[in-house]
Amino acid sequence: MRIAVVTVGTLGDIGPFAALAAELAARGHAVTAISWELHRARLERPGVTFVSAGPPVSEALLRETAAAAARERSPMRQVTVLRDFHLREAGAHLASLRDRLAGHELAVIHGIHSLAQAAAQDVGIRWATVVFDPVLLPTATAPPAGMPDLGPGNRILWTLLDRSLRHLDRPLEAALRAAGSHAHGLRLFRGRSPLLHLVAVSPRIAPPAADRPPSVHFTGRWRSMSEGVADPALQAFLDDGPAPVVVTFGSMAVDDPQRLGAAVGEALDGAGLRAIVQGLLPMGRSGSGRVLAAGPTDHGWLFPRASIVLHHGGAGTTHSAVAAGVPSVVVPHIGDQPYWAGRLRALGVAPAPLPLPRVTAGGLRERIRIAVTDLGMRERAARLGAQVATEDGVSAAIGLLEALA
Repeated sequence: MRIAVVTVGTLGDIGPFAALAAELAARGHAVTAISWELHRARLERPGVTFVSAGPPVSEALLRETAAAAARERSPMRQVTVLRDFHLREAGAHLASLRDRLAGHELAVIHGIHSLAQAAAQDVGIRWATVVFDPVLLPTATAPPAGMPDLGPGNRILWTLLDRSLRHLDRPLEAALRAAGSHAHGLRLFRGRSPLLHLVAVSPRIAPPAADRPPSVHFTGRWRSMSEGVADPALQAFLDDGPAPVVVTFGSMAVDDPQRLGAAVGEALDGAGLRAIVQGLLPMGRSGSGRVLAAGPTDHGWLFPRASIVLHHGGAGTTHSAVAAGVPSVVVPHIGDQPYWAGRLRALGVAPAPLPLPRVTAGGLRERIRIAVTDLGMRERAARLGAQVATEDGVSAAIGLLEALA
C-alpha cells in the first residue's frame, strides 16, 4: 500500500511518526514521510522516502513561537499564536501538500495539521488522523478541561466549547477558500477523520471514554524513534553515585529560562540531589558538581536510570516517564500539559503539579522531596510502568490502518 505519513510540530510530534513510518516500511508498504524540511533527518529512514512541504522552519523559530504562546495566559490567545504560525504561507503550503499526496492510497495525518487534512480531501484519498492526547474528544463522562462536571449535561458543555472555538477556525476557512480548496468539516488543531482516528496514548494513563465514536481507537503508547545516544560522560556520571533526578522540558521554550533554571537549581541544592539536566536551562552556580548538562538522549534509556523525572508534562515525555517506572514532578507550560500533569497526580505517581507561572524553588523542592521519599508513590510508579512498558501502540495502529485499507 502507498501510504503518506504527514506531520508537523516539535520533536514530540515527530519521533512517534518516525517510528510509525519505519515500521510501515518494514512491513512492506511504500511509505512517504511529509513534513517541514527541518525534520528530514528524523523522518528519513530505511524504506521511507522523505519530501518536504511548507515554509522554512527552524528550531529557533519553534522555540520562539512556543515561548510567545506560553506568555499568553488565556488558552484562546495561546491557540491564536499557534494558529497564526501554522497558517503562514497557507496557500503555497496547501499546494505543495496536494502535489505530494497525489498517488497515495492512504494518508496518516497529525490531528493538528489541518492543511494536510484539506489536501487529502482535495486529492480524493482516504485519510486517518493521529493525536497524542484525548483532551478534545467530546464525552458525556467528563467535561472540557476547567469546566464543572454536569454528568449527562457534559455534552452541552462540549457543544458550547466547540462554538466558542469556531471563531478561531475562520482564518483556516478563509485560507482554504483563497487556495481553491473544496475541503469541508475541518477544525483547527482538532482534526478527526471520520474513517479512523488514532489516539496514540496508553489507556492505562488516560482511560478511553465508553461513549467514544467507533472510529476512535486508543492504541497504547507509541515508542518514539531514539533521539540521541548516551555519551561516556553521561554514563560515568550515572555510575558515580545514586540515581539522579532527570530534568527535561523537551523542546519547549521558556519565556524566562533564567528564573526557571534558578528555581530548579536552588531546589536541587536544597534537596542535596544529583541531577542530569537536558536542554537549555541556565542553572547559575547551583549544583556544586552534582549537576550534569546533557544533550539529546533516548528517554527510553535514560529515564529508567533516574530516581524521578522533572518535566513539562508533554505527552511523549509523560509516557516515557511512566514506562520507566519512576515518579514525576510536573511543571506544565501550555496546551495539553496540565491534562497530563493531572492524570499523573490522579494515578498517584506524581505530587500536585506546579504550573510554570507559579514555580518557586520551595515549591519544587517540596514536590521533589515527596516524589523521592514517598514509598507508596514509588511502588505505584513501578507497577504502572511495568504495564505501560509492554504496550506497542505503533503495531496496534498499523493493524487498524491495514484493516482500513
